[in-house]
Order: sequence, then structure tokens, then C-alpha cells
Amino acid sequence: MAQIRNVKIQDIKDKINESKLFSLNDFKFEFPDNGDIIAKIVFRGLNRYSFIIKETFVKNENDSNAFSVLNFRSQKIKRTWQTIAIPGKVKIEERVENDDIDICIHSISSWLYNLDEDLKNEFNFEDIEAFQNIDEFEKRLNKNFPDENEKFTHQEKEDLTQKLQELQERIEKLEQNNDTKKQIEIIEQSKIEIEQYPKKAWWLKFYNRFNSLNNGLNLLNNISDNITKLLDKFGG
Repeated sequence: MAQIRNVKIQDIKDKINESKLFSLNDFKFEFPDNGDIIAKIVFRGLNRYSFIIKETFVKNENDSNAFSVLNFRSQKIKRTWQTIAIPGKVKIEERVENDDIDICIHSISSWLYNLDEDLKNEFNFEDIEAFQNIDEFEKRLNKNFPDENEKFTHQEKEDLTQKLQELQERIEKLEQNNDTKKQIEIIEQSKIEIEQYPKKAWWLKFYNRFNSLNNGLNLLNNISDNITKLLDKFGG
């Protein structure tokens, strides 16, 4: 059983759901039942990126008195909350102390923004079909891309962009509704991110985006070259 209350766990997940940059399936969540770490979020595409909330205890400076043995013995220890964000705003890893855990949870939004910036300045990609869940798909990506920083070649970018364009044209021929509009938006954004994300991160994000939409999988399964074949072709 997690140390942190369910309402706080939901607050953490809601903060990610509010983001237009990522979805819940882009991350792994850990809520340990003991220890000082109460919450850990890890980006599936690149495991080195994470956000941690820790419980810490520090001496309350307001209660210290160097000239009083009695006061020294009775100094109060107060609980604080520390966030460890990778990446941070300026440094790769940044630690911040807060008195209120809600401030820590609120800062997840800044971490997501910094994460998106880092990915766009380093890498590229994501996918769908034949996989029952995100964990199964991630295993396939790990096999295809042992180097998580590997980028698409110029030719791979051109070929994959063409396949995405073909998929978009098929969607545009369907009766338009909220789902089809979102699918087209996803494809347009994915075309841009081919230039910005590493292969593994791109495929994972593409997979999660479509998987979150109604009929997203069925639509992709019907493409002439299905996603599995695409992954075989562009996965190296």
C-alpha cells in the first residue's frame, strides 16, 4: 500500500492529464509503501528522465539557540517535501525544498515543459498495432532501439513522413468528427517531431496518442503497411 493518499496520487496524474504535451501512458508511476520517496514518475521513452517527491526532515532554525542546552535538546524538526526533477529548468538535475506537497505536485507542469524541450533538442519517435499494452510495446522498442538516443536518418525521415501523409489522406476521406480531427492533429505534430525526437521516444509518443483516441488502433491497423511493418522497417 502506498504511503501517499489516493487523493494525492490522483492529483499527480491529473497534473499530467492537464498537459497537452504528454499522456499518462508516456510515464511509469511508482508509489512506494516505505522509505523517503513517496512518488516517482519515469518517462518511458528515456528512463533517465524522472520526477521524484521525497519526504525530508530538517531542523527548524527558528527554534535553535546556541546558548541554551535545554533549547538544543528540544529543537523542533519539521517535515518538508523535496522534488528531484530531471531535467530541471537550468541544470540537468534540480532539487527544490517545499513546505507544502501541493506545491511539489504543481511543479510537475514545469517538469513536463522542460522534458519536452530536452526531447526536441536531442531526439525523435512512437507507434501502435499488434501490442496488447504499453509494456509489451515498450519491450519491442527496447529491442529495436538499444541506443535510446538513436535518431532517424535523413532517408528514414522522408519515408516515414510519406507514410504518415498517406495515413492522413485516408483519415481525411472519412466522415469528419472530433476523433478524426484529433487524429489529423496527431499526425501533423508527429511529422514535426520526427525532426526533434529520438526514435524510441517518437514511437512511444505516437503509440500513446493514437491509443488514447476512440478507434485510433483500428484506423492504424487498416493502413496498407501496418504499424508493425513500419516499426520493422524504420526500427533499424
